[in-house]
Amino acid sequence: MLASHPIEVQGRFLGVAVTHAQAWRFVAVHPSVEDIDGATFPNLAEARRVAELVLHRNHRLPSASASSAPLRIAVEA
Repeated sequence: MLASHPIEVQGRFLGVAVTHAQAWRFVAVHPSVEDIDGATFPNLAEARRVAELVLHRNHRLPSASASSAPLRIAVEA
């Protein structure tokens, strides 16, 4: 049987985490988190944490789970 859990951050409904095998698959409904639509996570907390980070990255909002250090992404040329 499938189970689902809504993912909401600061009053914004971002999507739903749905059980998938031994993990949770994120189904995005908010355009700000469509980058992670279909991504799988080991648990609900991780799905919510990543959705929150992506939302804050795309909207430049302060994040409760983000550190004060800037996010650096390495890109290979």
